[in-house]
Amino acid sequence: TGFSFAGMQLEVYLGFALTPGETRVEVVRPDGALSASFAPAPLGREAARGTLVLIHGVASNASRWEEFTERTPLRRDWNVVRLDLRGHAASVTTVPATLEKHAEDLVALLDALEIRRAVWVGHSLGAQIAMMTATLYPERTAGLVLLDPLVDEALTPKAEKMAARRPLVRALEGWGRFLHAVGWRRRLPHYSLREHDQRAREMLKAGGDALEAFIKEYSSPWRDLGHIHLEYYMRDLLETGRPSPDIRGLGIPVLVFGSRSGSFTDPVRMARWVEGMPGGAYETVPCVHWPLTECPDEVSGAMAAWLGRTFLNSRDVTPEFWI
Repeated sequence: TGFSFAGMQLEVYLGFALTPGETRVEVVRPDGALSASFAPAPLGREAARGTLVLIHGVASNASRWEEFTERTPLRRDWNVVRLDLRGHAASVTTVPATLEKHAEDLVALLDALEIRRAVWVGHSLGAQIAMMTATLYPERTAGLVLLDPLVDEALTPKAEKMAARRPLVRALEGWGRFLHAVGWRRRLPHYSLREHDQRAREMLKAGGDALEAFIKEYSSPWRDLGHIHLEYYMRDLLETGRPSPDIRGLGIPVLVFGSRSGSFTDPVRMARWVEGMPGGAYETVPCVHWPLTECPDEVSGAMAAWLGRTFLNSRDVTPEFWI
């Protein structure tokens, strides 16, 4: 089932499951529509320390944050928002989903919820989007939490090799848009990343060949393309590989999670990048590149501790908006 938007069909059956306390939010934009959720702090949004907006990565959707949203102790004191980015799962787009377009969407989502500003929490592509939103809309940004961001200063040769394929990726994006224009469109299956993560953790626990199989599977474009249309996937890769937005002069609190494995980012160079940022804090976690799959409890605990220290007295209530 679905309903029409600008000649497109919103495939609502692809929508993510809600956790207790969440309500569904839909935001219609001039060139797309967003499927999101809002979970107020138990004592009410006006009593919350602030609002966290959770932004998923490449070929993902809001179910990436389902387990985190349900289990994190942050739900006691923070409003939590998560969404399918345009072109992912139940959210649709009629234009290329650039970092700038995603940033506009996030601000429109805050406006729809009557929230003045937020802490943007992003993984991979989501981290790029969070940084772009902070640079374009600093007045709507309370802080940043970046999970293994692919910042230029810390990329490994493996990641740089992937970035060198941009001409091919751009050509494939154009091919996907052509297929869409002539009416060829797949019906995508519903994709719950929470269910997939449970199996992935069994592979991680086994180690050895199973660990290598996990890395291969989670890095596979063929796996990703089973759950996202070609042109949107290629656009994700193009946006992830863009020069990182420069957030060092913004003067906002930033927490960065780096991967201990050094597969896509080098932890030493990542730490150096964070050290050069006023208000920056750095945590390394035992993961390859998917911390919400590999070590969710470590991420949640470190994030809660940092937010507790950084926003201890941050309640900022006005008649119109809350943080």
